[in-house]
Amino acid sequence: MSESNKMFFIHCQSPVHVGTGQGVGIIDMPIMRERVTSWPLVPGSSIKGVLREYCTLLAKDHRGNEMVDVAFGKVSESRSESADSTSAGSLAFTDGRMLAFPVASGYGTFAYVSCPMALRRLLRDSSAAGLFIGGLDQELINQWESILREQGDGSPALIGKQANNVLVSNKKIYVDEFEFSVKEDGRLIDCIEELSQLIFEDDISQSLFNERFMLVSDDAFQYFVTICCETVPRIRIKHETKTVDEGALWYEEYLPVESILYGIAWCDKVHIKGSTIRAEEMFAPFSPSVKLQIGGNASVGKGRISCRFTGGVAK
Repeated sequence: MSESNKMFFIHCQSPVHVGTGQGVGIIDMPIMRERVTSWPLVPGSSIKGVLREYCTLLAKDHRGNEMVDVAFGKVSESRSESADSTSAGSLAFTDGRMLAFPVASGYGTFAYVSCPMALRRLLRDSSAAGLFIGGLDQELINQWESILREQGDGSPALIGKQANNVLVSNKKIYVDEFEFSVKEDGRLIDCIEELSQLIFEDDISQSLFNERFMLVSDDAFQYFVTICCETVPRIRIKHETKTVDEGALWYEEYLPVESILYGIAWCDKVHIKGSTIRAEEMFAPFSPSVKLQIGGNASVGKGRISCRFTGGVAK
């Protein structure tokens, strides 16, 4: 595994709105979604932009400013500068993709819900970056998918042992308006624990994830991520009359708090000639994790995330 390849995990610590600008349906300001799956995403350009701002605020000397230019790119500030002073950034980021979606639960308050397709994409992306998540492989995901397709007393959901004490009542899990029959899988426990250590650095968040993670079918997950995002009405008040301004009622969509996304970041080479910054140094400012604000409505407390970079384990 190269030190210049990293996975990053985004933990939404408040509702997050990275929007498309304008909607065509009931929601006036929807969030960004993948075209093919309709799953929410956080664009790589947004992640790169807020990380550049973070590093710029940290830079206190010439080397710090050089690190920003090397990692995120440099643009000539005047016509008198040579063409060599303009350079592409060395860091590249994929979009943040859904891994686990929080859904209200009848027991245990909420559940982190995922599905075989999300795990399969995580496995594919991490393998492409030369990274490895312990306990997770294609054969195991296929076995889980077969179990979740079984028809019986309610739709099945796979959980680890800890979730049995938090989410389950009478061998059932109730999330949103749905009922799932419980199937405990010991192989899922190792995978959940590994993921919790990669995503979170604190024991409390790791424990919450271990206790509330559940695996459902791809179809059930599709429903949750398309229907169960947070929708918030916003208004603008006339100062004189204290009533809603004309045309100033709109609806915004948010990724709910506790959403978990992931992506890949890497550095191919340093583009600025003569720079002493090495590729393996690029991620040093982000260790072990960084607290960022991303997307809109920062003034009302939206968009707070924790972004953690990890190298995983080399195969």
